[in-house]
Amino acid sequence: MNILLYHFGYRGDILVVGQHFTRELLTRYPHADIDLMVRPRMVEAGDFMMPLGVYRDILWGEKKDFHLSKESYDLAYMIDENVYPEGNLRTPFTKAGFPFRHHKLSLTVMPEDKALATRIIADLPRPIIAVQSDMSRKWPAERCAALNQRLAALGSLVTLGPDERYPSCEKPLSFLQSAALAASADIFVGIDSGIAHAAALMGVQTVLIPPVFPESWISPTEYANPFIADEACRHISIRPHPEDFCGHYFCLRPTAQGGIQPPGGNSLLVKCRWKKRFGIFKGNSCFNKISVDALYDVVVAAMKKRRLI
Repeated sequence: MNILLYHFGYRGDILVVGQHFTRELLTRYPHADIDLMVRPRMVEAGDFMMPLGVYRDILWGEKKDFHLSKESYDLAYMIDENVYPEGNLRTPFTKAGFPFRHHKLSLTVMPEDKALATRIIADLPRPIIAVQSDMSRKWPAERCAALNQRLAALGSLVTLGPDERYPSCEKPLSFLQSAALAASADIFVGIDSGIAHAAALMGVQTVLIPPVFPESWISPTEYANPFIADEACRHISIRPHPEDFCGHYFCLRPTAQGGIQPPGGNSLLVKCRWKKRFGIFKGNSCFNKISVDALYDVVVAAMKKRRLI
């Protein structure tokens, strides 16, 4: 049996949602050959998806290419930008008519990537705290700077990002090399992102400010924690203060096709429709109100629980 799976998203979605649904397909059709098609802008997906050993080939194309190609396959599925209320992880199951179940996910890095990460951290004292350079795209920049300053007092801070340079490297790291470096850390602190999901799949505890979505949509607490026996090592999501949180996600507005209107779940851009100033003006999202103290205190508690500090 030949199956075509098309994924419209970016690194984190492909790595988590795409892989998760692929493992469901392989459970149902264990002898199937599966081709994964992604958009041309995600040509690098082959670098981190092929080593998983679950695909016959990685193809590149837009939605029209998927519809032209699917006729030559026995089954074809599309994971697009339209997310149902049950969230990213469950939507493909609903569209396919499958009952949802969890599958253990993974990420494979090459031995040379691990060796490079080992060289980068060779002289750094433990604990090593990994953070990301682009955290300010979903959390205020001044809070990111203040948090990093406080985290640096707890251990060695390693910043991950496409433009970061390291003493032992001649050029910026690839996504898989960054994943290997994240795996060398004791804890990862950041936002919902491709590198955060990579860290989680590499077995590193993450403390994340999630997107403005329900917890079950696409969070390491949902897809990874069920497979982590040690409670102290489980992933943590920072939620808004109860006084700021409506509990109903009134800020998320649907599209006619079943997706979410821009800006989606970006806490910097989403506006609160519940607590309006003067009853008229929409305010900042409750996730944007998460303080430096709230995130820092959770990181400290997690590190103490694991006796890292």
